[in-house]
Amino acid sequence: MFLVFLGSAANFYVFAASVVILIFASLAINFKRLNFTWPHLMLPVIYLLGSGSMFAIISSPTLRLVFLILASTAFYFLEVKLGRESHFLQNIYLLSVFAFYFALFAIQFYFNLKTWWIIPAAFVLTYLLSIQGFAGFSLPSKRYFHLLIAMVCTEVTWALSFWPTHFFVDAVILFCFFYVLWLFSFSAFFGKLTKQKIYWQLTLVALVLILTLTTAAWRPLR
Repeated sequence: MFLVFLGSAANFYVFAASVVILIFASLAINFKRLNFTWPHLMLPVIYLLGSGSMFAIISSPTLRLVFLILASTAFYFLEVKLGRESHFLQNIYLLSVFAFYFALFAIQFYFNLKTWWIIPAAFVLTYLLSIQGFAGFSLPSKRYFHLLIAMVCTEVTWALSFWPTHFFVDAVILFCFFYVLWLFSFSAFFGKLTKQKIYWQLTLVALVLILTLTTAAWRPLR
């Protein structure tokens, strides 16, 4: 991953092609190791797409290098732990979700896309990510939570379109909503949702939001 990303960074089309090749290579290797267990096969794909998107958006060469070192290290441990349930893989999934939201708002910012393009994109993206997030266990009611999380995150995306914030701040806010909804739903499915967990997670998210909003560089109103 490190060599592919770094070696193809000079040209966007070469970089995009390299990411696709890396994804197919990962699928082939993991299919041979794990057979057809699609939640496990899709996690590296989601991670590579999210990491590739963030790498392409970062403009500073130093930050790019630091990010690539960390992302490549995380990808190594992802492959090592793939096929087994672990909190590390859940964290990789959540990091990938944030990367997708970061890329979504960055695309809107750089290409000046209209809101009516971003809102349906946020719905589809969140719905698909929710399916991956609840994969690996059978529960008929979870399909309603796919729709619920997608609808809430879409409404948050619509609300953020009125805020004079940059795309990083928007991505953090949207991710916080997704994180709370996903975590509480996931915990409730397995009977692990407690009052203490709710209070702790809401406090943690509130601190992240306060820190993000109070230190954010707001765009001037037009």
